[in-house]
Amino acid sequence: MSKIGCREIHFVKATNPHQIDFLIEKVKEVVGEMKLPVDYDVRIYKNVFTCCGLGGLGVIIEVAGPEEEKMKEIDLRAMSRILEFCEAEGLDVGHHSYGPYETL
Repeated sequence: MSKIGCREIHFVKATNPHQIDFLIEKVKEVVGEMKLPVDYDVRIYKNVFTCCGLGGLGVIIEVAGPEEEKMKEIDLRAMSRILEFCEAEGLDVGHHSYGPYETL
């Protein structure tokens, strides 16, 4: 039986949905290059958030698969690639924060 894990990444200055759409497309390319086993799947969604007067856009990464440790490894690789890409491209998304990895 598959399990699902997820993590949210928030970008405080990202207020233009196009920025996040572009980022999601790049992350999908990277995930495609990971050569995941067939029983694992990564889904990436746009997220709108507000907290304590701050708001912005973010990304939710969902990983589905049978083994929790492998799911965590895939999640960390995807998250790292998102942050590396933002830094390398100078994407103006402001500082980022990310929630804990949770298995649902």
